Amino acid sequence: MEKTLIYHYTSLSHLIEIFRVGKVLTSQTEKMLKVKKPGLWFSTNSKWEHSAFKRFNDGKKEFDLNTPEEFEKYIGCARLVTNLNSLFVTFAKYKHKSKVNPLLWDKMAEIGKSKGADPTEWYATFSPISINNLDIEVYENGEWYNLKKEGGEFDSDLFNRNLEKTFVFKQGKEMEEKMLKEQQANQPIAVKKDNESNTPLEEKVVEKEVIEEKVVEEKVVEKEVIEEKKTKSKGLFSKVKSFFSKK
Repeated sequence: MEKTLIYHYTSLSHLIEIFRVGKVLTSQTEKMLKVKKPGLWFSTNSKWEHSAFKRFNDGKKEFDLNTPEEFEKYIGCARLVTNLNSLFVTFAKYKHKSKVNPLLWDKMAEIGKSKGADPTEWYATFSPISINNLDIEVYENGEWYNLKKEGGEFDSDLFNRNLEKTFVFKQGKEMEEKMLKEQQANQPIAVKKDNESNTPLEEKVVEKEVIEEKVVEEKVVEKEVIEEKKTKSKGLFSKVKSFFSKK
């Protein structure tokens, strides 16, 4: 029997969070709406699931991202792939299995259809799915590409170049650089102190060994602090960029 593939469409930024927790979770929106058994949604549509649209604010206006091309431009576009099996239920059966409010169920279908989606293509499961049990694909220039190479390694070049071109990454990088410049501008300027003093020569000779010992100790402490600061200097979006290169 031929297997049916189903797809969970998401953004690159959300994909990073999925990798952080190691699994895809059930709908947070449904949890907030007090649905007793929130679903984790997939679609049999292999091109694009129109109900996966996202509301987005670019700092000037708020609008919907409705297509994979718009996702690619603003937040990156990805999808998780698996085979349809007995753990999934149709949208019609979800109504009874989840004990969702019938009015909410109707609204979900209404909104999906208004975006061009077909609810008969929707399938839900009621438990999180490990990322290890899913294939991962990234949308780039009109095509879907597998993020996992043969052997299970990640194609960090594919991920990074698609992340770098997104609106959210560019904006975040600009903010990071601006904050770094402001931080550097606010750092106090070191002022050299005059080492001359009125301390008698005898006291200077007695204190010489103590002073040299303190200087050595202070240099060791300063070295540790400097090295610690160097490890923390990497900004948020720099970490995001290198996330998959560590896999």
